Amino acid sequence: MALLGLPLFLFVALFAVAARAQDAAARPASRQFQWKWKNDGIGFSLATCTQLGVEVKSWDVTKNDTHGIAPYYMMAFPVGGTPVTKYIGNSDTALVWEVSHAPGTKLLLTVVDSTGSFGGVPPRLFDVIAGVSTSCVVPEPTSPTFTISSNITTNRLETCEPWGITIKGGIPPYNLSIAAVNSPVITNVTIPSGFDAFTYINRAEPNGQMIIGVADFTGNWASGVPLVSTYGSESVDCVGLVSSNGVASQLAKEAEDRKKAKGKKHTAIVAGVTVPLVILLLAAIGVGVWWYRRKKQLEKEPNPQDLEPYAYKDEPLQLPQGMYANGTGNSGQSKTALSMQDSTGPLSYTTHGGGPGSPSIHGSFAAPSSTAYTSYDSPHETRGGSSIVTFQPNRNLSGKAAEAAQSVVLAPDSEYAHASGSGQQAANGDEIVIQHRDGGTVRELPPPYADRSLG
Repeated sequence: MALLGLPLFLFVALFAVAARAQDAAARPASRQFQWKWKNDGIGFSLATCTQLGVEVKSWDVTKNDTHGIAPYYMMAFPVGGTPVTKYIGNSDTALVWEVSHAPGTKLLLTVVDSTGSFGGVPPRLFDVIAGVSTSCVVPEPTSPTFTISSNITTNRLETCEPWGITIKGGIPPYNLSIAAVNSPVITNVTIPSGFDAFTYINRAEPNGQMIIGVADFTGNWASGVPLVSTYGSESVDCVGLVSSNGVASQLAKEAEDRKKAKGKKHTAIVAGVTVPLVILLLAAIGVGVWWYRRKKQLEKEPNPQDLEPYAYKDEPLQLPQGMYANGTGNSGQSKTALSMQDSTGPLSYTTHGGGPGSPSIHGSFAAPSSTAYTSYDSPHETRGGSSIVTFQPNRNLSGKAAEAAQSVVLAPDSEYAHASGSGQQAANGDEIVIQHRDGGTVRELPPPYADRSLG
């Protein structure tokens, strides 16, 4: 039985080993192991020149079947700097890494074994702080000849958005390492000779951070590691979009064309918004100018109230004695005469002075053809006297005579003349002015018309 049992035991053991090996081989190369600090108290702030213990364990801790293949290396990607690959040991339980980057550096760290299998990326970047010593710090090259640059200037990369990388210097072919925080894998891409650019379609999870490192054929790393923050949709299908190699000059031209197209679109949008606003503004100005000119024109037009007729009121005819003299109103003579001979009908007189306080004569009177009215000042009275001669108006006006005799206006500096209903001139040569009352107050105007029916 023992003999029979031995071959059976060996068979089972060999079968189990083969199964575990087959399972490990079926696992992706980047899921063979994982790493962590031996001291769980180490956070994300690392002091310069501090030696930190590193431990490697199986990716599947339950099966504990794979631990990677020694030796192991720590890969450090400093943002904006030059990546460094440093040997940390052969034993998966006794690995040591020393912080040799300058204070203020941000690092993305990962462990890689001899086969190129990565142990994953921690959930955030590490910050280097000043330690007890800085003697181990390796300065960055001041004038690197092998560089990498990114077309993303905002440091933000949306899901499925192209990320353009340009390589300058180094020896092709190139190897790109695309790493995102909290990712179990690092994507490696080979750029063949003849190409010096690469366009990566972002399929990383949003709300994270991602870097790209480039190594040439000799294993040297390019300076200027770019960092972006990812955002956008969690769907990373990105249908129809494929990462691809390229030529830097061609990509630069395409980027310039996109910039110009974007500028034209922006210009079109600005024009589409600005032109209607300008038209509306000009229209508003035109309406304002028209309204202003219309208002000024209306202000120059006479008031409609000045054109409306008003009722005539009979008042006594008052003549201040000695107020009017022959010649001008400034004459010192006390001669004033009013003589009328009218054989055709009544006349109406209205006299206004040249200003406030001037005498006013209102009323109407009539005289038969053989009768004349004459008023003389007393010889001793002077201009400005208080004596008033009052003529009561005769209301026996009729027909056209009443219409024609609406008003007579005499200037304060003119003499009262002898007039007749036939329009004869006064004895002193002056002419009596007859004017309709709705024409307003005027001086020395001819009568608007004469009533020929009374001749």
